[in-house]
Order: sequence, then C-alpha cells, then structure tokens
Amino acid sequence: MAGLHLLEISRASLDCSVLFLALLGCATTLLTARAVRAPHRIERPVSQEPIELVAATLAALAIPMWLTTRPIDLVAMLALVLATGVALCLFVRRLSLPGVLTLATQAVALVVGPIWGALFIVEADLPLWLELAALATLGLGMMASGVTLVAGFAREAVMTHEDWRMPAQVPEPCDRAPRFKVSLHLPCYAEPPEVVKATMDGLAGLDYADFEVLVCDNNTQDETLWRPLEAHCAVLNRRLGREVFRFFHVAPLPGAKAGALNFCLEQMAPDTEVVGVIDADYHSRPDFLSRLVPFFAGPRIGYIQTPHDYRGYEDSDFLTACHWEYMPTNKVDYPGVSEYGGAFTIGTMCLLRAEALRRAGGWAEWCLTEDSEVSVRIRAVGYRGLYFGETFGRGLIPETFDDYRKQRFRWTAGPVQQLRRHWRLFRPAPLAAPLPGWSKLLEVTRCVSPLLNLAGIAMAVLSAVGIAITVISDNAPRIAVPEVTWLLLVVGVATWIVRTVHRYRLSGCDDPRAMIRGEIARASLDYVVLLAGVAGLSKRPIAWRRTPKFAVQSAQESPFVIARGETVAGVICLAIALLALLAAGQLGGGFALLLGLSFATMALRFFCAPVMAALGNRHATRVTAVPVPEPRPLAA
Repeated sequence: MAGLHLLEISRASLDCSVLFLALLGCATTLLTARAVRAPHRIERPVSQEPIELVAATLAALAIPMWLTTRPIDLVAMLALVLATGVALCLFVRRLSLPGVLTLATQAVALVVGPIWGALFIVEADLPLWLELAALATLGLGMMASGVTLVAGFAREAVMTHEDWRMPAQVPEPCDRAPRFKVSLHLPCYAEPPEVVKATMDGLAGLDYADFEVLVCDNNTQDETLWRPLEAHCAVLNRRLGREVFRFFHVAPLPGAKAGALNFCLEQMAPDTEVVGVIDADYHSRPDFLSRLVPFFAGPRIGYIQTPHDYRGYEDSDFLTACHWEYMPTNKVDYPGVSEYGGAFTIGTMCLLRAEALRRAGGWAEWCLTEDSEVSVRIRAVGYRGLYFGETFGRGLIPETFDDYRKQRFRWTAGPVQQLRRHWRLFRPAPLAAPLPGWSKLLEVTRCVSPLLNLAGIAMAVLSAVGIAITVISDNAPRIAVPEVTWLLLVVGVATWIVRTVHRYRLSGCDDPRAMIRGEIARASLDYVVLLAGVAGLSKRPIAWRRTPKFAVQSAQESPFVIARGETVAGVICLAIALLALLAAGQLGGGFALLLGLSFATMALRFFCAPVMAALGNRHATRVTAVPVPEPRPLAA
C-alpha cells in the first residue's frame, strides 16, 4: 500500500465521529434559527439554554451511537467539542449558546474532517504521485477552510453573538445632536432625466438643515439628457428658497464615477465636514442625514455605510431573484464585518468625513470599486467605519441578466485589484501599520475569495478526474466509498437548507419561492465571479461599465446565447457526470455515483445562468408590452 497510515487510527474508526459532528452542526443550526429571529436580537429565555444543550447533544449522538461498535470514540469526540466550547465561553464572552456550539463544532470538524479525508486517501491504495497530489489538495483546502472559518466568525456574528461593542442600531433624531455641514454628491452619466430628477426630489425632502447637493453629469454627449437636470436644480432651489442644488456638466472628464466624485470634492463648499454619495437612481429617506450625521461627533469615525436596497421588484420574477440574492449579504454579513472593524463603503447611501477623505487622497480612478477601495485608505490613515443594516434608500435593479452579470463582474474584480495594489497594508503589524479590528484578515479573505473558489474547484476537479482515469486504466483498485458518506451528504444538505432559509428570514424574506429564486440568481453568477477574480489580477485596465437605467428593450437572443459560457461549462460538467455513471463498473458504484453527483451539481449551478437569462427575457417582454402613456402638458 502506498503512503503511511496516520498513527494507528483507521478511517472507519472516525466514521461515526465525523457523522456526530455533522449532526451536531445541523442541530446547532436549528437552535440558531430558533433563537435569532432578527439581526442583533436573541429571542429565547436563558433558562432554556441547558435544555437546548442537552437536547442538541443527544439528538446528534443518537444515530452514531446506534451505528458504532466503539462508543468510547464518540465520548472522546463529545468531550473535545465541550472542551472547545468551554474555551470559547472563557475567551469570547459575547457568544450566544448556539454560537458557542456552532463555532466549537466547526473548529473540531476543521481538524477531524481532514484527518478522516487523509485516511480515506491513504487507504485507497493510489499510486504514490496521485496520493501525494490528493493529500496536498486536502491540505490546501484545510488551510483555506481555516481562514474562511476565522473570517466567517465575523461575517456571521449576527447569528452567533448576543453582545455588541459597536453601535448596532441607529437612534432617532435628537434636537441636541451635533450638526455638520454635509455635501451630497450625485454623479451621473447618460441617465434618464426622470430617474435622476426623482432622486433629486428625494434629497430635497431631507429633514436636515445644513446640506448641499452637487449634481455632476460627466461626459454625456446628448444635451437632452443633462439639460433637464440643470433646469430641475433651479426649480428645486426656488422651492427650497435657497441654493441647495448645484449642477455641473463636465466633458471631457476622465476616471468614470471616481473622476466625477473627485471633481465634486473640488467644487463643494469650503466648510463641508461630511461628504455623502448617492447613486443617480436611489430614493433616500427623509431621515438619512438627521439620524446618521450625529455619529461623526466621534472624532475617529471616518465613514458610515447603509445597505444597498432596491424597489420595484415585486411584480417581476427576475428582479425578485436579483433582489433577494443581494439582501442576505447586506443585512446579515456586513453588520458582522462592521462589528470586527472591517466595514467598508459600497458606493451609495454612504457618508464620509471630508477630512478623512482628503487625507486618504480622494477617490481611486484606477479601481472598478472605487467605493470600497477608498475605505481601505481611510482606515490606513487612522479612521474607522460603521455599517448599519437599516435601509435608508432604495435604488433600481439591473433590468437584464447581462447587466446583472456586468455589475457583479465589477464588484468582484475591483476588490482583487485592491488587494494587488494595497497588499502591503495587509501585512502583519510589525511590517505594516495596524488597521482597526480584523480589517486585514477580512479584507484579504474578501478579496481572495473568488480566487480561492477557483483554485478549489480546479484542484478538486483535477484530483477527481485523475483518480477516475487511474482507476479505469487499472493502475489503482476501485474506490470504495464509505457508507457514512451518504449520511454526511444528507445531513450537509439539510444543514445548508436550514441555514439558508434562516439567512433569508433575517433579511426580511419569508416566501420560499423568493428564496429559491434568490439562490438561482446566486448560482447563476458563479461563472462570472470566477472570471472576474482572474481579470482582477491583470495589470491591464478594465473598462468601467455603469448599470444602464433606461427602459429595457425586448430581448431577441436565446437565453443559451446570452449565457453562452455558463451553458458550455454546464454541458461539460453534465457530460463528465454521465461518463462517470456509465463507468460505474470500472470505478465502483459508490465512487461513480459520488463523482456523478458532484459534477451534476456543478452543472446545475451553471445552468442557473440561462434560467436567469430566460427570466430576464420574460421581464423585458412584459415591460415593453406595457403601453407608454401620452405625455400631458404640465399644469400651470
């Protein structure tokens, strides 16, 4: 047999222990869903915690105890989980009971799972070169999982914490709250005038006294698009009785949105203390400034960010899918990141301290995500940011699947560009200046996430195909898949479903159909996210593409043509899955089924892209079928 056995432990001796950890993970996920009914709010009596702990443990032990011939192994594993939980209670006092159990189970599984996998590889009697390659892949996967687990501790804090150090809620306006001069910047390029005018109307209704709005149209050639905005500024100023709105049409102006924002920095009032950024399609709430600006009384607060949120999606399956794909990240992940010092700006409905923005050097015109990039430099010069999960404005969702993909490409490639440019800032403290909280870890994991996903998929596919070819060519015996694998798959799927439904409910979604659409939208972006991660590594400049807001045109192309790359990738994965099932006689039935399920799952996720393209086409057809009313003369 090639390779060395790890100590004297066999893979079979760990089967029931691994199953116990999986079942305990599922039980803790259920406890979390029961206890955390809304972000930052635990809804269960403390007196029930001992009962929950005992019930979860017994439920997780039941099946493994029935299957095992060595109960002592399960007792040792339970003791290890409880010891890890006690350590968490001693050193991380802000966790809820479900949080303690969840993190303790994940930490133990991070160690035991790779050991079980390594034993499986060693016992498969593969050629030495393939065994070493598989073990190396497993080791890299373990390191990536460890980094993801640590970052996930922050990202999922909403579900595991019950005590918060950072402000979690925005207080109501107070007459005695400090007031600062605010300059709101509204950049636009070739936007429909009615869309921008509605945004301006919302800003005119802000219940805050000392603010200005700079509307900067950059490089729009069609004068009929920007002249109405200039006129509307004058209308609003007359209505308000003072000059609040100032309009600028600048051409040529390089740097896309970042260039327009830098121009506004030069034109804003000299006494500006807080800068706000509003996208051209966002309708802001009247209390946007009155409730958020007082936080800048803290001298180290550099910026405040509120969620991306959207309107007008309810009557469209396509827009509903997009909307609910966005929301769990905005409502669940980002508040947790903020708690650990990693909050970043996301381009609209955000406020920044003018002094911090100047010290950081303004907006980066080289980056696709100039919004999140500037927050890195603001933290580097000594400030910190806050993120609040309460919605203060709603915008428009891209109307076509192609525009939806382009938006996500920009959001994914931009952070990779940031990492390539600012990697020196993220080195350990002796080699680089400290950043607030876990900023370095959270920024690195966010930026490399698409690259880690691509590397993991590539290594897993190459290892699986390599093992299959080796077995078929009689250079290795057939792979015997442990029977516990199928139970692990079932438990894993059940845990994922419970956790996903819980995240959607925390985001405000209770409709299972909307949740399914949201997951279809998420899967449809896998391909473009992988491409964007690689594109972000390139030193060649990537064109900045805005999201168009004109009325969508009726779709002409087939969904499979729109999602050509995803369709090809899905067909290839489906073909490999079918070939694996056809070769069950040579590979072994269990390994062939496992391989087929893995590639069929990948194919299903890729095929979600043409499904979204079809929903987008249907949305476009329905929108263009609605008759446009004849314009009526304005009342005197």
